[in-house]
Amino acid sequence: MATLRNLPRWLLGAGLLLAFDLAGRSLSAAFSLPVPGPVLGMLLLLLALMIYGRVPRGLAEVGGQVLRLLILIFLPATVGIYFLRDLSGGDWAALAIAMFFGTLISFTLTALVLNRLIQRTAARQRREQDVE
Repeated sequence: MATLRNLPRWLLGAGLLLAFDLAGRSLSAAFSLPVPGPVLGMLLLLLALMIYGRVPRGLAEVGGQVLRLLILIFLPATVGIYFLRDLSGGDWAALAIAMFFGTLISFTLTALVLNRLIQRTAARQRREQDVE
């Protein structure tokens, strides 16, 4: 019964993700942009959420489920590496260096964003305690 009550929120969350993905793909195709449509869609979603001021519950629930299944998105790319066995040694070195630095940049940015969010939450909690 509880699952049926959550169904409209889930549908709204999934619909929002699909709508922004479609909007991004449409913009990318219409203007021949060098940016992939899904990336544009996520930027549009980010902008909409910043304007709205919070993440709707349904979108948060669907996003949480998508994040739990994120490894399945990377599985085809991982399997695709198998078919690159004919690359020369220089190509493999360039690929390894690009993967290393890409991972390093990703970890660094994630740590910086997390640090900023922790500081913001701590400041908000201090303000709430001062008001009480």
